[in-house]
Amino acid sequence: MPESMPQEVGEYELLEHIATGGMADIFRARLLAGGDLVALKRLRPQHSENPAFIERFVGEAKLGVKLRHPNIVRTVKLFKKGPDYFIVQELVDGLSLAALLNLRREMGLALPQSATMQILAGLLSALDYVHRAKLGETAVTIVHRDVSPGNVLVDRQGGVKLTDFGLAEASLHPELKAERGVLAGTPAYMSPEQVVGQSLDPRSDIFSAGTLLYECLANKPPFEAEVEYDLLKLVKDAQRPPLLLEDTGVELWEALVDRAMAPLPDDRFATAAGFKRTLLTVGEKLGVAADPETLAETVAAALWEPG
Repeated sequence: MPESMPQEVGEYELLEHIATGGMADIFRARLLAGGDLVALKRLRPQHSENPAFIERFVGEAKLGVKLRHPNIVRTVKLFKKGPDYFIVQELVDGLSLAALLNLRREMGLALPQSATMQILAGLLSALDYVHRAKLGETAVTIVHRDVSPGNVLVDRQGGVKLTDFGLAEASLHPELKAERGVLAGTPAYMSPEQVVGQSLDPRSDIFSAGTLLYECLANKPPFEAEVEYDLLKLVKDAQRPPLLLEDTGVELWEALVDRAMAPLPDDRFATAAGFKRTLLTVGEKLGVAADPETLAETVAAALWEPG
């Protein structure tokens, strides 16, 4: 727990610091009246007097409250306590896909393909909903803009939830510009058009979902480089290694990843729903179904602590 944080904030008792991102700290907390557990997201103190960051944080909360889908982390409310701004969200009993993949790599194991199917099916359901949920005064299409392993959560029941709509909300308000020279998003999971600063549509998120599919199958990211400039060039050119799977269905997986990660948006799946349909068709041909039980067992094994 950061030293500057009190044990109680408003209606909540802080229990544990979970994570720190570029804009916010996340805590596990308990509602004092009733004892319900929640995730409490606090705008980091260095941003609490910056109007642009405050507006983006408040906007993320307002957008999150409007989004209601079983594969999206539920946002409850926004509140302010002293100089600090907080978002109250559903607490997911599990871990991020990034943590799960790292733990599996430490064990020398890839994800079971049925668990991969479950993760991608849930993610694509969330993206299909988001892309169709036109919000804002001009009813623009929402693009998540940061579909990365850290923003996909998996729980002990095999559920999958997409989180962190900060960049999506900011895109609804062009006046909220990022700092000059700062790339907003996670470079290794961006689309080629995002890297070069072009306008984005849902097919950018589809490319990013394709990178997650590749990583789940190959047990390593499709784009890796020690220097960020080299990494961004690989992403811009969509230069990735082929899938190397000891599996007779590698050609079907490769064709699926190829289409999702096509360098040009016009060559990708037009919608997340179309990507999901093709994913499930590939699964049927290979005898691999999206299986929450397998994912639940995989999560439980990763979280298991001896003694």
